[in-house]
Amino acid sequence: MTAATLWWDDGARTAVESGAPTHVFAADHDVAEAIRLAVAHPDVVLSLILAEPAAFPADVADLLAEVSVPTLVLASAPSADADLTAAQQLAGEIDNGVFVVIDGAPKPVHTERRESFTEWSSSFVAIAEGLAARDGKLLTPPTPLIEGALR
Repeated sequence: MTAATLWWDDGARTAVESGAPTHVFAADHDVAEAIRLAVAHPDVVLSLILAEPAAFPADVADLLAEVSVPTLVLASAPSADADLTAAQQLAGEIDNGVFVVIDGAPKPVHTERRESFTEWSSSFVAIAEGLAARDGKLLTPPTPLIEGALR
């Protein structure tokens, strides 16, 4: 079985709620819902890839410590004074959170710097796949590259 890699708008919630192992991608205001989904379904959500998160409600802030899946938070910083507060808080308060800033990139990073976003998110998904396979959450073994990295 191979995990799905879905954006929030492309059916991530439906896939997760049906029990399909899924890497959930979300951006802007959808980030809050993706976090709620990951907390509710930690055995099905394999990772979160969150782009340009908007400020989130207090109930989501309270859930961040409960997120147990590897989480990549990507944000663009078009200028030195860009506000990265929401993205920094997400990555900092999630136990397996990783924060990446794409300096000088216009917002949103996932469309304006698609190549960088794709490289970061693809690498992160590969790592999360290896971790999930090692933990028995996936039936397919990780790629040889990932197997070598985990030894």
